[in-house]
Amino acid sequence: MPPVTLLDAATVSLDTFGLLDDGVKAALDTFAANVYEDMDFEWLYDDSMDGIDESPVGEVLGIASMSIGSWFTPFNEGRFVHPYSADEPEEAAH
Repeated sequence: MPPVTLLDAATVSLDTFGLLDDGVKAALDTFAANVYEDMDFEWLYDDSMDGIDESPVGEVLGIASMSIGSWFTPFNEGRFVHPYSADEPEEAAH
């Protein structure tokens, strides 16, 4: 059975209570398209993908590290990092 993401759970809940109409489906699709750069994060829930980031295949595909310590590391410079997930605290302005 594939993993259940938060969006999957929301979709099931909305459908269960008769609230999943075309407008809501479109809103969920738009949310997913704009929030996620890609769907690689789903590999975190797939046991068959364990270690792919450390394999030659992962290197060729350019798969970033999936270790917990790297979950909030930006893929490139210039990306916003929320202060709660930054590695080092910002220096207080004087």
